[in-house]
Amino acid sequence: MAPAKTVGLAPLDRRRRLRAALERLRARSGSSRDVSQDPVEFPRRFRDSRDIEIVGWLASALAYGRVSLFRAVLERVLALMGSSPYRFVLGFDPGRDVRRFARLYYRMNRGEDIACLLYLMRSVIKRHGSIGALFERGYHGKDEDIGPALERFVRHVRGIDTTPIYGRRLTPHGLSQFLSLPSKGSACKRLNLFLRWMVRPDDGVDFGLWKGIPPAKLVIPLDTHIFRIGRYLGFTRRRTPGWKAAADITRALRRFDPEDPLRYDFALCHLGISGNCPVRKDTDKCRICPLLPSCARGRMLV
Repeated sequence: MAPAKTVGLAPLDRRRRLRAALERLRARSGSSRDVSQDPVEFPRRFRDSRDIEIVGWLASALAYGRVSLFRAVLERVLALMGSSPYRFVLGFDPGRDVRRFARLYYRMNRGEDIACLLYLMRSVIKRHGSIGALFERGYHGKDEDIGPALERFVRHVRGIDTTPIYGRRLTPHGLSQFLSLPSKGSACKRLNLFLRWMVRPDDGVDFGLWKGIPPAKLVIPLDTHIFRIGRYLGFTRRRTPGWKAAADITRALRRFDPEDPLRYDFALCHLGISGNCPVRKDTDKCRICPLLPSCARGRMLV
C-alpha cells in the first residue's frame, strides 16, 4: 500500500477537514479510563512536582510493551520507594539500596539497571537541583526541535560514573535502553514521552512543569501505533521507525497546531491502544473513525 500524500502537499480544504477530525478524536480521549490505560497513570498519582518528575522519568523509561506488562514492575518499584519517591531518590544509598531491586526484572532491564536509573536521578538532582533544571540548561531556543537538547541531556547523564552500582564504570545494555540518543537514529520514544508529560500544558494528561521549553519544540513519542497511523495519514513515507520518522510526523502535526503539535499524540496513540484502529482489517471500525476521509488504508477497506 502506498501512503497518502503528505499533509504539506495536500489542499488547504483537506488540511482543514483533517484538523477538524483530529480535534473530534481528541475531544473523546483523555478520560480517566484512558489515563488508567496509559503509563501517565503513575506520575498522575502524585501532587508534588518533584515526585512527578521522578515517577514520570521512571514510568516512561519502562513504558515499552503493554501497560499490563510493565504496570506490575512499576508497582513494585513504587512500593519500594515509599510515599515520597523524591525523598527516596535523594537519600538513595547504593551500598544499601541496590539489593532491594535485585529480584526485579523487566524484559532487557535488570533490577540493577532500574536502581542505577534512580542513582542517576539522584546525581542530577544533587548537582542541578532538579531533572528539569538540567534539561532546560541544555535547551537552546535556536534549535529546530527538542532533539539537540535531548542529546545534550542524555550525554550528560551517560557521563555520570556508575561504579557505585555496577562495581565499575559502564553502561550495560539494560541501562542504555533508558538513555537512547537521537544522533544514533533512535526515535527516543520513551524519553520524548517523558518530555511531553513535563512540557505540555496541564490538560489532565500532561503536567506543564517545565516552563522553559516551548511545547512547539517537542517531538512525538513514536510508538508502533503512532508510526502505523502516521503512515495511514500520509504524515511520513518512511518504512522504518526512528528519529526521522518521528520528526516527519511531528512536522505534519505542526501544520495543524504550530504552538502545540503534540496535542493530538495521546488521542492518536489511544486510537491504536484501544483497538479502534486495529492492525488487522476491520471495516466496521474504519467506517466510524473520524479520520477515515484522510486515511489511505481506511479508504481502501471501506
